[in-house]
Amino acid sequence: MEWLKQLLRSIIDLIPRISLVSPDESGVRITLGKRFWSTPPGWYLYWPVIQRVRKITVTPQIVDIRSQSVLTRSGRSFCCGGAVKYRIKDAVAAILKVQDYDQTLQALCLGIISRYFAAKDDDDGYSDLEEYVLRGVKESARGWGLDILAVYITDIGPTQNIRLLTDITNTTVIPVIGSEE
Repeated sequence: MEWLKQLLRSIIDLIPRISLVSPDESGVRITLGKRFWSTPPGWYLYWPVIQRVRKITVTPQIVDIRSQSVLTRSGRSFCCGGAVKYRIKDAVAAILKVQDYDQTLQALCLGIISRYFAAKDDDDGYSDLEEYVLRGVKESARGWGLDILAVYITDIGPTQNIRLLTDITNTTVIPVIGSEE
C-alpha cells in the first residue's frame, strides 16, 4: 500500500502549483538545486519536480539570549542574558548562507558576551555592554542577510555557588548479602 502512496505523490508532483508569498514574507525559488531567484510578495507558479519555494518572515523579530554564567578577568562570576532584535533584509542570503539564523545569533551573542566579561575587571563598569555586543554581532553576521536592529541586556548580576554539604558520619551502611562483614 505504501508503494501506491509514493506513486500518487510522484504523479501529483508532475502538476505545476501556485505559491503565495505574503506581504510579511520573502522567499527563494530554487530550480534544479543550483539556480535560485528571490521571490518578493506575490503569486508564483512552480513545478515541484524541479523547483522548491522556501519562504521566511521578514518583519522584525526578537531572539532570546539565554542567561549564562561568565567570569571576569579577576575571577568573579556573573550571570548575563538578553535579547537581539533583527529583521531579514536579504532572504536569499538568510536562507542559503546560514543554517538556522535564530540559534546562530544566540550562540554568537553568548560568545561575544563571554569575551566581553573575560576582558573586564570587577571595578570596570558594564555600561557599554549592549553597544559592544551590537557591534560584534553586526560584524560577525555581515553577509547573512540580517539587519541587526538592537541588542538588549535584560539580566545581569553576580552569581553565587551553592553547595549542599552532607554529614558523612550519620550515614547508614547497608550490608550486602554475601559480603564478609
